Amino acid sequence: MERIVDTADGRFDTRLTGTGNVTFILDHGMMSSHHQWGWLRGELLKQGRVFEYSRLGYGKSTRGKSKRLFTQQADELERVLDLLAIRGPFVFIGHSLGAYISLELGRRRPDDTAGIVLLDPSHPEVDAELPNWYERTQEEWNRFLYGLSHVRPIAWLIPDDLGARMFTSLPEADRVPMWRNMARKNHWRGTLDEWEAVEANNQHVLQVVAHVTPPVLVLSASDWAGGMPENWLHPELTKRINAAHERFASSLPNATFHVIPKTNHYTIAGFSQGAAETIVRLMRTSFFE
Repeated sequence: MERIVDTADGRFDTRLTGTGNVTFILDHGMMSSHHQWGWLRGELLKQGRVFEYSRLGYGKSTRGKSKRLFTQQADELERVLDLLAIRGPFVFIGHSLGAYISLELGRRRPDDTAGIVLLDPSHPEVDAELPNWYERTQEEWNRFLYGLSHVRPIAWLIPDDLGARMFTSLPEADRVPMWRNMARKNHWRGTLDEWEAVEANNQHVLQVVAHVTPPVLVLSASDWAGGMPENWLHPELTKRINAAHERFASSLPNATFHVIPKTNHYTIAGFSQGAAETIVRLMRTSFFE
């Protein structure tokens, strides 16, 4: 069931589906929305309930009223879960920047948390492997798209059927909604708000990891860039990011590390049926057997 939830923090675009004794809470990456989860959602529905939402600043959700610190975003998510009376046990699943929020919620609710899954998560050591100019270029590209969306709405420039072709690896039902969310002008303002908080979030997460007691899966992509233009940044980039993720797992009190075959930074989180099956199999082994 899709539902717009109004809170004191803002309006959230949410979806709760499925039945079962465990609830999977999904937190998307930067520049995305809750429609990214496609294949992973389908596999998780075989195990329990699935709650997805678009963070403030993305999709149909309104812009956040405060700095986009992951602790603040965790506060906002907790209030939404309480308002909807969504109870545990939980498995918190976060992709990229969303991993910080999942980690924080699991830390706060250890008795209600069966496990935490971090999909190609952000981390200061991961960011350190990327050239400064690359991250600046990403941010400026977001700024350009935000400006363009005000001059001429992107949805006017690119029709739905063409925009949806960018997401052909998602299940068909998610392709147009994913495109329409990215074509909204507020979407790119949301990404800029999160870029402004990246450094503060990277510093603060290091104070959190030692206090996370539920079991954690740190899952890294087998080819960080895949076929994308970033592929030429450094021939050993994936190995170095995998190593940074493995060190991240080692810094947590109760975590295991795996590389997910045939994935990149994006396809690891809902864009690949094979990856979704592998991730859910690891979750069953780690959290429920």
